[in-house]
Amino acid sequence: MTTQKKFYLIREDVLPESVQKTLRIKDALDKNPKLSIFDAVKQFDLSRSAYYKYKDTIFPVDDTTREKNITIMMQVDDKVGLLSKILSFIALHNGSVLTIHQTIPIKEKTTITISLNATAMNMTINEFIDAIAAIEYVNDVKLLGMSL
Repeated sequence: MTTQKKFYLIREDVLPESVQKTLRIKDALDKNPKLSIFDAVKQFDLSRSAYYKYKDTIFPVDDTTREKNITIMMQVDDKVGLLSKILSFIALHNGSVLTIHQTIPIKEKTTITISLNATAMNMTINEFIDAIAAIEYVNDVKLLGMSL
């Protein structure tokens, strides 16, 4: 009987130093195909065994080599045309909406949950969330989850 693996979304600053270095090494190797693993681990002062331990188990949220389906939740003011403006922004940046759910407004506030395929988006997920949050009448945006 195999145990299914659990996945977590975690901020980089709380990761152990060896995991953070592994991410930097993977990035350096992606950017410079001529760089050897030996030279990369030496450059970032990490043992090869630590690198090999973590390299296949951690991926940045913005890793563009995989399909990314994300779900965001927004707390917004109930304003005519706001959902249309949000959807237009997603389309403008090559996001593909999969599902939308909007709650019934209470005290002129509502919650919108959108799942979308962000694989072809021309911005990082963090940039996307910040940009959505900057739209007038959007009060809060949270990344609820993502599939790898």
